[in-house]
Amino acid sequence: MTIGTLVLVGKNKNLQVKFTNANGKEVYMPIPEAELSAPVVAKKRNAIAQLEGLEVELEVLNGQPKQVREKGKIFERPQANNAGSRQQQAIQRNPNPLPNRMNNATSANIRGDFHNPYNFIPAPPRKTDHPTLGDSRPVGHGCYHNNYWSGKITVTLTTVTPLLIPDAANLEKDDKGHKTYPVRVGVDGKPYLPPTSIKGMLRSAYEAVTNSRFGIFEKHNDRLAYRMEAKVTNVPARVERQGESLVLRIMEESSLLGNAAKLPRYQKPGSPPDKGERTAALKYDQSNQLPQHGDAVWVQINITGEVTRIIRRNGNSSPGNNWKKGWVCVTGANINGKKYERVFIEDNNNLKINVTEPIKALWRELITNYQETHIKDVEKRRDRNPPQSPQDYLGHKPGDTAWSRHIYTESEKELREGTLCYVELQGNQVTGLMPVTISRRLYNIAPEKLLDLSLHPATDMSQLSPADRVFGWVNQKGKGAYKGNLRISTVQCNTDDAIEPFSEPGVPLAILGQPKPQQARFYVAQDPKGTPLAANTGKQSGYLSNYGLRGRKVYPHHQDLPSNYWDNPTQDRTQIENNHHFQEYRRPKLRNVEQRDDQNRSILGWVKPSVQFSFEIDVTNLSDVELGALVWLLSLSENYHHHLGGGKPLGFGSVHLVINWQQSDLRQGQDWQQFYSDLLSNDNAKNEQARFTVETFKQQLTAAYSSGNQFDQIPFIKAFCVAAQGFTDGNPIHYPRLTPELNPNGEAFKWFVENERTNGLKMSLPELASDRGLPFKPSI
Repeated sequence: MTIGTLVLVGKNKNLQVKFTNANGKEVYMPIPEAELSAPVVAKKRNAIAQLEGLEVELEVLNGQPKQVREKGKIFERPQANNAGSRQQQAIQRNPNPLPNRMNNATSANIRGDFHNPYNFIPAPPRKTDHPTLGDSRPVGHGCYHNNYWSGKITVTLTTVTPLLIPDAANLEKDDKGHKTYPVRVGVDGKPYLPPTSIKGMLRSAYEAVTNSRFGIFEKHNDRLAYRMEAKVTNVPARVERQGESLVLRIMEESSLLGNAAKLPRYQKPGSPPDKGERTAALKYDQSNQLPQHGDAVWVQINITGEVTRIIRRNGNSSPGNNWKKGWVCVTGANINGKKYERVFIEDNNNLKINVTEPIKALWRELITNYQETHIKDVEKRRDRNPPQSPQDYLGHKPGDTAWSRHIYTESEKELREGTLCYVELQGNQVTGLMPVTISRRLYNIAPEKLLDLSLHPATDMSQLSPADRVFGWVNQKGKGAYKGNLRISTVQCNTDDAIEPFSEPGVPLAILGQPKPQQARFYVAQDPKGTPLAANTGKQSGYLSNYGLRGRKVYPHHQDLPSNYWDNPTQDRTQIENNHHFQEYRRPKLRNVEQRDDQNRSILGWVKPSVQFSFEIDVTNLSDVELGALVWLLSLSENYHHHLGGGKPLGFGSVHLVINWQQSDLRQGQDWQQFYSDLLSNDNAKNEQARFTVETFKQQLTAAYSSGNQFDQIPFIKAFCVAAQGFTDGNPIHYPRLTPELNPNGEAFKWFVENERTNGLKMSLPELASDRGLPFKPSI
């Protein structure tokens, strides 16, 4: 965050912001109206004189002012100007660019073609000092406290859609890495549902509806990265030692060289495939060997910036006129059609910049992000074709193995003498370090910084939120834990013939997506309340201060499926499409049996719909509000569901819970004291009073979080109910793709690429409570 002052410049009173840039220089910059907070825009249009000298806060991204707001206030996204962006202008020229959808891509009322499998329940800043929903120490387990509830709740769980309980201990893995799972069963041959799975399901829901702290929020303290645009604006550099310190030598940059000399390396597109580097690569004059990464060389360069001759450099004496001194940079055949590697050219006048700890951190964060993103791909490649040396990863022709060295080499995480990289500069200030010309770029801040402190996992017993007190707590950053006041008993399956088995080789499932928080349009909110980013927000502006996170991830129930939707899962998909009235894309859950690889999984059975399980929940010393929230979750109406087990994005695991009150026994501490003081007492359970705690919970939550005094209009309650009920518009639920037909290879990334194009709608994931879906074609 930067502090600045608004000024009115010239006779036309052009609004600019004055601030001190990263080089310590005071600058004046014009501000695009889209980067002004809504209250500032209103003053600009109606009373611009009031803005003269106004002190503001702003973000500075690539030297440009972003999110300019009055000091001490949050940034409020201004309403889009219809004459503003290229997308909006295109909409005006073509009033119906998106059939069956709203014309304005920024509208919350846009009607899409499908729903994303996941969405988010908002998690607004908490009221930590609230007497019942805030933070406090638990009352403990040592005795039954007066006015606190203890006892047992008997619950029946009924499967609504097939339930996947994979037995990971007995999985089978073929030579392609494809895993096949049987159903986990108990000693009685019936499906075994672990109590920990029930507890995890309930805790997630309980956290959401009480707006408790996140129980776990790990591995979000590093900044994420996004793909830069395909334009070369960075300068080459080499890390060198100067005395006891490291420096960045900024290499020669000119219009002739672009940002480095081009070193011929790979065959041209269309050449015979066996030629490769043998004929295309420029080799050393003396030895006819390939130049290697980091080699010190002398080169001659033609007028197009291409190296025509190259020799090894053993000293600083030039071999003759027109020779330039440099360093070979080989990143590998990492893109199709690549023909050149690079030679970084140096001279005695190169700028040198001290390598500080922040500069080292810029590099370390980015390379770590690269390697963690590709860790599974690297492991698969090693298993399939173990490399004999690191050079094997670089490939011999474009598209061969396509790995840049920084993806697989652990030592690349640290800047060291000899490291070759590309530098983004503002003046003499290093604002970015990249391993390749078109690289990933780190967002401004880490996801952890966008989560309000009141929602961070507790670090002290006095910080326990309702979910921590009820379900338990473990300090993620040190010592400390609490057992919790709730325990789930052994889960019994009450239905015979509960498992539907599949013969070998089982039924393959569709590819499940991995969490991709770097997709800021789906994970980042424009404020701490979880409001989706505006459609035209720049990709580089994904993680900025004053933004927030969308909330807690959930998988909405798949509503209104045909009654025979889950029938005959081993039948070929084409036959099913021909035999049923609904399209194949309405049934995207299962894949054709021929398609089995290391990207998806197969199952040898599932728990059938309509199977019943029962279990008991033992509670100790719950307050009225704590018990009321739990009873409410266990008493949702029949068309509301919880979600359990595997495959939730594909519609599996929807279950319904019901309390069996006749077999439950809940009493407050004073009632238990009376019960145990007279063993002949006929004192009955206080279940009717326990039921009334639901109203106490609703009243307390409404008073804390609703300005309209309506429980079901609290944003996170409303979103939770939508997820539990499912969407009612008839649109299918699946991962983003460009066509109604299922792509067996997944390739959801193509939808996101289309969304980011120049004519892309740049859509964010809609708000769950008003989600009308996403279009197959997210562009105009």
